[in-house]
Amino acid sequence: MDTAELSGLLKRLCKICWAANVTNPITYVTQISYLIFLKMLEEWDAQAEQDAHDLGQPQRSLFEGEYEALRWSRFSSDPDNDRMLRTVRDLLPKLAEHPKLSQGARQIFAGAALVIPDGASLRRMVDLISPISFMAEDADVKGDLFEILVDDLGSQKRAAQFRTPRHLIRVITQMVNPQIGETMCDPAGGTGGFAIATYEHVRTANSSPEFIREFRRNGGALVRRGLGDKLKPAQRQFLDSGAIHLFESDQDIIRMAGMNAVLHGFDQSPIVRRDSIAGSEDRWDEVQFDVILTNPPFSGEVDRDSVKRSLRVDTGTKYLLFLALCLRSLRPGGRCGIVLPNGALFGDTGAHAEVKRKLLDEFDLQAVVSLPVGMFQPYTGIPTAFLVFARTGRPTESVWFYRVEGDGSSLKGQRKFGPQFRDDFPDLLAKWPTRAEEPGRAWRVPAQTIRDKGYNLTLAGLGLIEPETIEHQPPEEILERVAEHEARITQLIADMRALLEDGNGVR
Repeated sequence: MDTAELSGLLKRLCKICWAANVTNPITYVTQISYLIFLKMLEEWDAQAEQDAHDLGQPQRSLFEGEYEALRWSRFSSDPDNDRMLRTVRDLLPKLAEHPKLSQGARQIFAGAALVIPDGASLRRMVDLISPISFMAEDADVKGDLFEILVDDLGSQKRAAQFRTPRHLIRVITQMVNPQIGETMCDPAGGTGGFAIATYEHVRTANSSPEFIREFRRNGGALVRRGLGDKLKPAQRQFLDSGAIHLFESDQDIIRMAGMNAVLHGFDQSPIVRRDSIAGSEDRWDEVQFDVILTNPPFSGEVDRDSVKRSLRVDTGTKYLLFLALCLRSLRPGGRCGIVLPNGALFGDTGAHAEVKRKLLDEFDLQAVVSLPVGMFQPYTGIPTAFLVFARTGRPTESVWFYRVEGDGSSLKGQRKFGPQFRDDFPDLLAKWPTRAEEPGRAWRVPAQTIRDKGYNLTLAGLGLIEPETIEHQPPEEILERVAEHEARITQLIADMRALLEDGNGVR
């Protein structure tokens, strides 16, 4: 099964959920995830038993006692649809306490609830999944599984609140350059984009050339993925279980992070449901990391009385609190890459000034990379940038600024990638090691200039570019967007008609 076939399967599963009135994107992605993982669990269990037999070692099944009823081949062969539904619904949450499952796998089933409303719908989904042997699939295809679920099925804003473009994640990860032996944390981890990128970056950096595969996803930038054959056993164990830390407060979203961790191979790592900036202090507030990579919420406020005292900043603005958290949680010598809305760059409140003063006076702010409007389409048009800094204990001397005007895509609601679109990321990565300058594109700015400008970190605020004026889109672009929306509405109507015909027995 290739990625296109997998995508087709997931779309068919999605349509069954819609027909059963399970229409919230996060809900139906979660329901599909439960079933896929139940199928995988039996495959993994069978493989473990076979490996143990071949080695002459004892092996106890995952499906002992009450868990036996959750063995895929058992419940899926039950001819009574309603009884099958009750079995899965009643026992699914208990997998969160299974002593033989990894932390990542247990996160998938924490607070699990099967909301598929009837046995007939469950039967249709089970029958689609049953013929697939996930153990036989290519590792990259399995790794793409969740990406396809979110990209193709989760287009609404709440489902996409945690989505950071994967090509942007890879660029930031390359610039920060996590190394084997270092600890990494994403305190606003979402579904695990930065965690995956860190894991793959370290593995690829420790792979022989013959074990590195290169490919282009969605016609976009070149992606390199290696097997990590140069890693020693202790290093591999650390990468799989002790290097990566992911924190996320939303149970539905961290469930998806657990799924990603299992599919990519770091499911023994700490994947913790917690609020990184508010609420009671816990043991993780005292831990510092070598690398922090994160994309915190662009908007929103928290009650100032609930902000963790250890952050020592008087604000309720989420993105500013996460920036303060990164400053506090970075080890001496550590590095951070963080995506922020432009409001963090030009904000002039007391809290903004305090955090940026600390950033310039106690850290080395190495880069401010301005991203194009449309980088986070179709979810938001908020202008954004990302910072790269290191904890040196010494004041910043100069800051390298770079202006990205294209990311290899159309930068519109319907993101299309291809060579016809401008892509500044290769030039960014090429200039980064030497902080090369280029008129109109890349600059070095003395830190004192930034202080004199009231800690304004925008290109226009520093006089590097002319302030942008608000211009209306050309009429042809407005018409193009209207046409895109009309085409989407037409497709939705066609999908709904197909579902109605299917539900009425029309074939």
